Amino acid sequence: MTWPTVILIALLVLWFIKLPWSLWVAYVAIMRLKQVREAGQLTTAMKVFGYPLLFRGLVLDFFCNLITASLLFREWPREWTVSSRLWRLSQTGTGWRQQRAIAMRIALLDAIDPSGLHKG
Repeated sequence: MTWPTVILIALLVLWFIKLPWSLWVAYVAIMRLKQVREAGQLTTAMKVFGYPLLFRGLVLDFFCNLITASLLFREWPREWTVSSRLWRLSQTGTGWRQQRAIAMRIALLDAIDPSGLHKG
């Protein structure tokens, strides 16, 4: 294997690991901002920092759905976000895809969502 190939593979592995992690961190922060907003305590300063994070999270979500989730579920996306895909697969999917979607929702999203059930 040539060095450029090794470097490309290493970058792809890092991308595959970092993209979902960054998306989850953005999700946690955005859900907290949602709680603060619902409590009527969202300040202008929080909006200045939070709204760009929301945009960044949506961009990450789109690419994570297109790349990482497509590899994990071995299907092309029908929806724009990972959350929507997980909800669809956990509700109407079958077999291993449904089991994987439910496991990911429970392990990563449901407890963070202020409602206790992340529906996408």
